[in-house]
Amino acid sequence: MVTQQYKPAKFILIIFSFLFLSSCTSSKLLGSWEFIDLYDGVVTEIDTLKSKENDSKYGTGTLTFNKDNSFTSMEESGSYQRKNKTLKMKYAAVDPVVMNISYVSKDYLLLSAGKDPKTWFYRKK
Repeated sequence: MVTQQYKPAKFILIIFSFLFLSSCTSSKLLGSWEFIDLYDGVVTEIDTLKSKENDSKYGTGTLTFNKDNSFTSMEESGSYQRKNKTLKMKYAAVDPVVMNISYVSKDYLLLSAGKDPKTWFYRKK
């Protein structure tokens, strides 16, 4: 009988751990990201990009993700939904833009999209 009492507690602990870990992953996306550069193809590694300075021919900008699932980018705002490695960004009066999260950490973000894919490289501000 004693072991039966501990099974629900273990189950609750496992669920809580899973939720905590998934929220940590989601929280990596939150905050302001400085646009560094745009690359052809899908880039999934940031090792060679870490020292890259923000001198892109595509200009500068900031992408900010908020806890309430809103975002701002280039003075435009909208809402976003994240599911695993897919990020659906909805700007006002525009169809949603679906991006793939190629890489995310507390310091770097790679987003890719398109039939002829491009990858946007961001550094945490």
